[in-house]
Amino acid sequence: MLKKSLSVLLASAMAAAALAGCAAAPAAAPAAEAPAEKEEATAEEAGDAEEAEETEETAEAAPASDYTGTIRWLNYKPEVADQMNDLAKAYTEETGIKVQIDTAASNTYEQTLTARMDSTDAPAIFVVDGVNMLNTWKDYCRDLSDTDLYSWVTDDAYTMNDGNGTIYGISYALEGWGIIVNKGITDAYFASPNKSTEYTSLDDLYTFDALKAVVEDMQSMKDELGIEGVFGSTSLKSGDDWRYQTHLMNQPCYWEWGGNENIDLNGEVPEFKFEYNKEYKNILDLYLNNSVIEPALVGTKTVDDSMAEFALGKCAMIQNGDWAWNTIANTDGKVVEDENVVFIPITTGVEGEENMGLNVGASQYMCINSELPEEDQQAAIAFLEWLFSSDKGKEIVAQSLQFVTPFSTMADAVYTNPLFASENDIASKGKTAYCWAANLLPDQVWKDTMGADLLMYAQGQMEWDDLVSDVVEVWATEREITNSAAE
Repeated sequence: MLKKSLSVLLASAMAAAALAGCAAAPAAAPAAEAPAEKEEATAEEAGDAEEAEETEETAEAAPASDYTGTIRWLNYKPEVADQMNDLAKAYTEETGIKVQIDTAASNTYEQTLTARMDSTDAPAIFVVDGVNMLNTWKDYCRDLSDTDLYSWVTDDAYTMNDGNGTIYGISYALEGWGIIVNKGITDAYFASPNKSTEYTSLDDLYTFDALKAVVEDMQSMKDELGIEGVFGSTSLKSGDDWRYQTHLMNQPCYWEWGGNENIDLNGEVPEFKFEYNKEYKNILDLYLNNSVIEPALVGTKTVDDSMAEFALGKCAMIQNGDWAWNTIANTDGKVVEDENVVFIPITTGVEGEENMGLNVGASQYMCINSELPEEDQQAAIAFLEWLFSSDKGKEIVAQSLQFVTPFSTMADAVYTNPLFASENDIASKGKTAYCWAANLLPDQVWKDTMGADLLMYAQGQMEWDDLVSDVVEVWATEREITNSAAE
């Protein structure tokens, strides 16, 4: 088990990475002036972990025990659906209050939310994932500025706000993603007398040329290494293609829009010409051509399929984020050892990327449904405050849900996700994090177009130049629609 000081170090590292990232914080508008509580919490997190542990008092939220209704939460994250159900049971057992947490299927969240909002089972807690979605649901978002929950937020960068003190939503998970590696397999490669490269450790793989050389050499040695391919399946089945039409798009967007100092996550959707499409193609082709499956089969594979391949030792690498640890850890027959699960950054061939680290940020924000009766809203707030302040709640957040949160009350939480330690290690090397530029993708229509085109390309049914032309054209259309809606 990782020492509890890791939670403080990790939150500080991820906060520093995110805040040193894009020019604006991941909020709906420029952040409001932070109250004194936030300045104190930030100073504690940036300082000595033991001092923070001694001075941070855990607030025990008192649940609304006379509440007789049902608290409903529409969960955004399918990968923790089972853990969310366990959370609901735990709160009911402790307080007697009923909680129902339903999970939307991948890529259907807003569609599901729309159907639920005007029904008798409208959620009290729902999620928005960026400025575009907030534009749609702002009128349903209760102002959280007067809640204990908000007072625990260590920086307004982790809120959706209007710049004048109104808090529409609060992030509940700071996340990082890159390439997840089974270090046991790569160590065996680096130690092999049969390898054809001169690279000796994962620390050498901070450029695309180095990554490509090692991956292709490992693929040629897959029998010796006991794997079916270096990478797990590139899941391009509709609904399971988000790792590529959203997450992998983060880096070409980041580079085209000028990097950390020039990207305004509070602004309009920028123009996009896919200037770094060749670099994107570099890494995509590396995934496709050095995989456990043939490219023609990617349309049949899900994210769970690829994570199982990694957990079972069939591959050495897979693109995903720290949230994937739950899936890896709970795979039946898991053989990868916990201490061997680590990150390396995604590299594509852009000049200067050897100085870059993981993609880091907050992309989902909890909101309280202002259209429900006040007692339902208060019950939902009390539930969330219990979750992020009580001993039982914090245990569930850190060890079951595996969320790194922006709340000062979580400073003494104990984490067991090995990918968090890897994130800290990469940050300690002085690598610059990519901010969450993909929050500025115009809408789901564009994402679906990109995913469908990627599948056709992988299956040999579309030329790359045609893919680029198509997604740039659709971007221009959807950008105009999204920006007009925000006016």
